[in-house]
Amino acid sequence: MEDIVGVLKGLRGRTIDTVYDLFFTDKRIIAAIVIHPSDFNDIYGKIDLMTLVLGGLPKERAVKMRSLDLTESRRSAFANKAVDEILALHRSNFEIDYENIIYVTVKKGLLTKSLEIALKNSPGKKVNFSLEKGQVTEAEELVKKVLTAKAK
Repeated sequence: MEDIVGVLKGLRGRTIDTVYDLFFTDKRIIAAIVIHPSDFNDIYGKIDLMTLVLGGLPKERAVKMRSLDLTESRRSAFANKAVDEILALHRSNFEIDYENIIYVTVKKGLLTKSLEIALKNSPGKKVNFSLEKGQVTEAEELVKKVLTAKAK
């Protein structure tokens, strides 16, 4: 049985409008989609009279409302699920096995904070997630757990 040792919520990755929750287990990291750009295709895809008259404000409000609903429903779907079930919930979810990690680091720049994971199976391949200021300490603690699990 695979145990979840920690979760980082609300990290932005790949694109600025893609939001993940990262599940750190004793064997791998699961990047689970909370918000994906494709969730809003129907909102951004239509141009109607309201958009022409009022501009993008109604669409921004619709996106914000849907984002809140999706975040709540997807996170409740994660609850009480096995790691493989979480992985299967969205087509854009992915896993990173600890054996494939060269290094994991938390970068603390002046304006940006990020979690960087370099992978063996793709030379030069790195996966980056943007962190909020308050997530840096939590991310550093989880990285220590990852390194401990990887060393075993």
